[in-house]
Amino acid sequence: MRPFRDHPGSSQQNSAMVTSSIISPSDCSPEALADFENLVTKYGTVDPEGLTQRIRDASRLLFLRESNGQLVGVGALKHPVLSYRSKVFAKARATTPSDEYRVELGWVAVAESHQGRGLSRRIIGQLISLAENENLFATARVDARAMRFATDHGFKPAGHPYPSGRGYDLVLYLRNVKGKPLEGR
Repeated sequence: MRPFRDHPGSSQQNSAMVTSSIISPSDCSPEALADFENLVTKYGTVDPEGLTQRIRDASRLLFLRESNGQLVGVGALKHPVLSYRSKVFAKARATTPSDEYRVELGWVAVAESHQGRGLSRRIIGQLISLAENENLFATARVDARAMRFATDHGFKPAGHPYPSGRGYDLVLYLRNVKGKPLEGR
């Protein structure tokens, strides 16, 4: 586990410290996995079908908790299968091959009571730091605030927005290993 503390000037409810834990799903308790899934389902934009297994298959899960143990934010690094990656890249009409992007950043969700405090940016930054030597991809709603923060971490939109099948459009974002520019950008 890696504890992190918000910067001294950041706003925190009741001055409570928010700490991060980044854990392999196999090292999580069933309760922690259920808490993660509940927060993603409530505040994330995710297909709930098969979510429990997909969470267990993730590479790393990030949990943000207040000092009282309340879960206030989550995110993950995932290693989706090639068929899923190919489908996403094809739907976005991305010209970059999906096999160059084996790691997905996703399931970034922050409890409504803690939104607007920079926690999404913190989640994204901490997860990216674990995958500095990997090309990453992520998908988000066209209007998702979290991906606005991702651009600060080197993500760039790829292809075109595409229908999610759940009533909103998604955008594919790509981030290359430092020093390797995205083709055509």
